[in-house]
Amino acid sequence: MNRRAARWLGPLGAFALAAAMLGWIFSVRLGGGDVYPAYSSFRADALGTRALYEALEALPDFRVDRELRPLERLGTPPRVVFLPGLRWHEWRERPEDQLAALNAVANNGGTVVLAFQAVSKAEEEEWVAADQARRQREAEAKKKQGTEDDEPDEKKKDTARKNPPRRDRRLGKEPEVKSLAEAWQVEFKVRNLLNAKPLATRAAEAAAALPAELTWHSELVFEPKAGSPWRRLFLRGHEAVALERPLGRGRLVLLGDAYGLSNEAMQRARATALLSWLIGGHRRATFVESTLGLEAEPGVGFLARRYGLGGALALLALLAGLYLWRRAVAFYPVRDPLERGGEVALRYEPAAGLTALLRRALGAGGVLPACVAEWRATRPAGGKAAAAARLDAAWAARDPRAAPAETYNALVRALKPR
Repeated sequence: MNRRAARWLGPLGAFALAAAMLGWIFSVRLGGGDVYPAYSSFRADALGTRALYEALEALPDFRVDRELRPLERLGTPPRVVFLPGLRWHEWRERPEDQLAALNAVANNGGTVVLAFQAVSKAEEEEWVAADQARRQREAEAKKKQGTEDDEPDEKKKDTARKNPPRRDRRLGKEPEVKSLAEAWQVEFKVRNLLNAKPLATRAAEAAAALPAELTWHSELVFEPKAGSPWRRLFLRGHEAVALERPLGRGRLVLLGDAYGLSNEAMQRARATALLSWLIGGHRRATFVESTLGLEAEPGVGFLARRYGLGGALALLALLAGLYLWRRAVAFYPVRDPLERGGEVALRYEPAAGLTALLRRALGAGGVLPACVAEWRATRPAGGKAAAAARLDAAWAARDPRAAPAETYNALVRALKPR
């Protein structure tokens, strides 16, 4: 190995070590899953649902997957679809196309499980206060912009034509929003259940395969409309906290607390009977991640992972690194090879010997005086007296600060016969 290559071993080793440490830290963060939202199947901590996902994945002849596309693009194969960790106030109203996608799964023989995050009455009051404050700020902002409402109608129409809403330009009409009270005939309420035990008991009309009690931390309750096909599954006091409704060839299931699906529940309070009842006779399960904010973007990285181009990209990165290494230039001053014991590259120059001899014998600035003295010494006695006089006059009149080449040219001109 030559010396130039050996200089790079240290920096390359340090870079490789730093990359390995960053990769280890990144894998630890992703393995713990705290970078993902609560109740995501990617999370391995207490707030995730990865334990349930991997348990189903280990079953023979059972298929489990994650849905990262928007909810309205959910397919209709018969299966159990888990939507864990939903926020109740965001699901009082939903776009009509999303509800239609869930209805299609149930109508085709699937089971749709909507499990909501636990909420208390105090948290609900805080949310209501924050929502009212937000609405008040929006109303005040509209009042400040009242001058815009006074514009002529023609000017408003012209502005609307020039700046249409972004969604209208790209995706068409905004989907209609429907309340679950209208679409599914059920309303959400938050009751003060602190005096009750943190348990939910099985309702009388529920299936006998369900457990008699479940650990329950939420105060979210459901109120189905009279005459609707909803059936109560679990109660806290006299309030329904879990419901089931047949729909087509399948069913809808509402759980007011997603704790039973979490990793913590798998370890401390495993509800095996509930999970077995939810799976039923299905041989496939889907965990919807898009409702938690995780959606796949069809970018270059997504396409590379989908078509297995990770190795090719790594090879291209390696080739780019080798090219940069080959073209690298040292940014420190280059020292004389003799000072560091290196080799000297010899090359032939006709005047190199004379130049070295003059440099050692005369030194800097001594060449021209030596030439003048030598000319005087070799001049024949009495010969060229006029030329000698002119040379002496030009030498005496020279400028010491002038370049040696200028002085030399002046002497040559003085020696030429006139």
